[in-house]
Amino acid sequence: MSIALLLSLCIMGIGYAAWTDTISIYGTVETASWVGVLSDPDPSVPGSQNITLSVVPPSALNVSVSNAQANTQYTGTFNVNNVGTVPIKIKSIVFDPPLDTTATVSGVSVGTQIDPGKTKPASVHTSTNIGCKSYDFTVTFTFALWNE
Repeated sequence: MSIALLLSLCIMGIGYAAWTDTISIYGTVETASWVGVLSDPDPSVPGSQNITLSVVPPSALNVSVSNAQANTQYTGTFNVNNVGTVPIKIKSIVFDPPLDTTATVSGVSVGTQIDPGKTKPASVHTSTNIGCKSYDFTVTFTFALWNE
């Protein structure tokens, strides 16, 4: 009896060991998204006269100043938004103002972290040394994950 039991267990073990099955699963797993975008400001926040900001999606800002007076600062407001699902940070802010003009951004800077679904208000400030001048330039933002 014990020999028959041992023999049947051996046969079952050999059969179980030879049995294999493979399951293949193909697909894409999305764990998070991160997207930084600029948007038009809250209309209740006034900007300076003579300056117009327009967003070039997703992360550039065209700045136009008309009939600027010498050594007068012009300010326009905008928003920096995180529309992703994880925190992001501002990796760079690049300006290309024309000669005889200056430009800065306040409210945000390189390294500023923005949580998912949140907005940071910001302003661009510009001035020129030459009076009665009209000029345009672009401010471009790049974003990265908060831990990069």
